[in-house]
Amino acid sequence: MNIKELYNVYPVLEKIDKDNNGIIASRAIFKTLYSDEYISNNESSCQGVVFVIKGMIKIQKINKDGEETNLYNIKQGEFCHEALSCLSTLNSLNISGKAIQDSEIYIIPFDVVKKYLISRNDFLMYMYEDLYKKFSSIIENKEERMHESLESRIIKFIMDRNSKVVYATHSQLAFEIDSVREVVSRKLKVMERQGYIKLERGKIIVLKNLREFEGGNKNV
Repeated sequence: MNIKELYNVYPVLEKIDKDNNGIIASRAIFKTLYSDEYISNNESSCQGVVFVIKGMIKIQKINKDGEETNLYNIKQGEFCHEALSCLSTLNSLNISGKAIQDSEIYIIPFDVVKKYLISRNDFLMYMYEDLYKKFSSIIENKEERMHESLESRIIKFIMDRNSKVVYATHSQLAFEIDSVREVVSRKLKVMERQGYIKLERGKIIVLKNLREFEGGNKNV
């Protein structure tokens, strides 16, 4: 892959590279990630900062039980901020990156990031602007959810998985839709009694069109 592809997507990196005798071009690692492939098989390792030039990477938090919670996606020109925990004394949030679709990325090693990028105001400004966009998006999504009924949020969560079998505990689902486990469990049991889903340990099996449940059970 031509390094200019990286510069076209992240112009700030080209300027930094020119000012530092091509350090990025000589050290950046190109990698193709196929759909459902993780950035690293060793989630505790700190390889470097990921820059996406094609495709989309899903950023997930993995809890102590191995359950995944989707946080946000990074696409072309965006930035994964959690990686910077490897540059500081901050504890890792145990976050991993997984390709949603076939993707092309560059990984810039942390020693290069620390010495040549973090010290640059233009790079910091780029990073802060990207962080602000992600923060704004999280707030907007939360506000939208708060105006939706619990029923709608549950159904949307399940249907967005595009699968008849959704692997999620009640606690994970509650976290994802900004609710609490007890309330979510009650609603799921109502849906199960009416034949729309079947509940098994750690998964939800869809049996019927959930939109029909949403339309016909407003007072449940």
